[in-house]
Parts: sequence; structure tokens; C-alpha cells
Amino acid sequence: MTARAIGVFALVLAMASPAMAGPANSVIGGKKLEQDMVHNAGVGYPNLFYEWWNNGKKKLDWGLAADLAYGDWGAARTGRVRSGLVSVRVSGRFIKIGLGVSGILRWNLASKERAKVTNDTALLFKPGILIAGNRFDTFTFGIKPEVGVPVSIDVHERVSVVTGGFIPLTIFINKDVSNQTFLPLLIRLGVEIKASEKVAPWFFFDLGPGITFSNSSSDAGFSWRLGAGTAFWGVMGKNKSTSYSSEPMDEEPMTSEPIE
Repeated sequence: MTARAIGVFALVLAMASPAMAGPANSVIGGKKLEQDMVHNAGVGYPNLFYEWWNNGKKKLDWGLAADLAYGDWGAARTGRVRSGLVSVRVSGRFIKIGLGVSGILRWNLASKERAKVTNDTALLFKPGILIAGNRFDTFTFGIKPEVGVPVSIDVHERVSVVTGGFIPLTIFINKDVSNQTFLPLLIRLGVEIKASEKVAPWFFFDLGPGITFSNSSSDAGFSWRLGAGTAFWGVMGKNKSTSYSSEPMDEEPMTSEPIE
């Protein structure tokens, strides 16, 4: 249902959009940045975040990210708890609130241009740490060596559909409760849109199986995360327009009249 909704949304935008240059700076897909610096802000579940992207050498992009986590940071999860002979699906939320910092490295592996579509595939590495409190009101330290293979597909001069696979492996280390390791295997469905020359809103939904390991047990269930936000660049007026006073002005020649 979600994939169909995203497809219809992209099709409607493509039919309604005038001919313009496509989304130049991808922050959720695999396309190489064209600008030297791109800002990205988004909100969703399990966090809200800000990312500072930079155009690196050759095919490399790099950046830094900070986020406020109010879920399990890597991805939300559900699992099954057995009570006697009955197995019940419950929410697997562990983190209550936390602050995270991550690095971003993205390497464009391939870019293929066809008659009507352009495909970009990249390798993403996003290591990070989290300081948080959990549902047992104890201190938790988190580590997340996330890896992914994002793929951008330009379906229109203004719209890119984003897919790919992501593994936001998350390790929660606690002093008073069991340590936990959460392994989600996510597939992305997303879209990036060029709204103007300097603004590109986006949306994504990741879904897949997830496995939770603790000191004494393990369980499996569904894992997911979603987000919506905007990438923007060139908002600080780096290339300011020149003053009109420096441009030549069309003036009428001055004439003098004889004095009688």
C-alpha cells in the first residue's frame, strides 16, 4: 500500500511539473552532491535530526549529523512475548529519550544514464553514538555502525524515487539492565522532489525484519522507520548579486542651449 501511494504521488508530480532540472543534491538516495555544502533537516520516527553534508573529492560525500531520539534510534520495532502457551505481539521500544551524533560517508558506486531514467547507486556508512535513558529509567550508551546501499532513480526532471537496503545495527550498553543488540534489515521506499533551485523536500519509509538479542534471550519481528524533511543549500547568499551602480546606465546626451 505504501509503495503504491509513493508511486502515485511521484506520477502526479511528474505530470504536473514543468520542465526543470532534477533534484541535484540527494540526501536520502545515492546521487552525488553537486553543491559544495548542503543542509538537511527532518523529523519522523524514531528521531528528529539535522545533517550537514559536504561535497568531497571524486565520488565521495561526507557530513555530520545530530539527532534527538525518542524511539530506538536505529529503527522502531515490534516483537513477540510468550505468556504461557500464548504468544503476543508487543512494541519493543527500549529508548525513551536520547541525544545522538553520527558521521556520514557516502561513496557513489555507479551512475547509469538511459533514455528516460538515470540510476545512481552508492555505499553509505553512518557510524554514531547515543547517550540516552531507557524505559527502566537507567543510563544507556548506544553505538550504531549503520551501513546501506541507497539507490536514486530519476523518473522525471523534477522527481527522484529512492530505494535500496539499510542495516542500522544498534548496540545498547547498560549498567543495571541487560545489554541489547538490535539488527534491522530495511528496504527503503522514498521520493525526493525539486521544489526550487535551492530547496528539495523528501520523504522515506523503511520496512523490514528485525532481530533483537539480549544477554539471555532473542526475538524477531518487524522493524521500521520513516521521515520527512527538506534539503536546502545556497541560503546564506554566498554569491551575492552585484550592485546596479556598477552597471552602465543608458543616459540621454546632455545638450546646452545658447543664452540670449
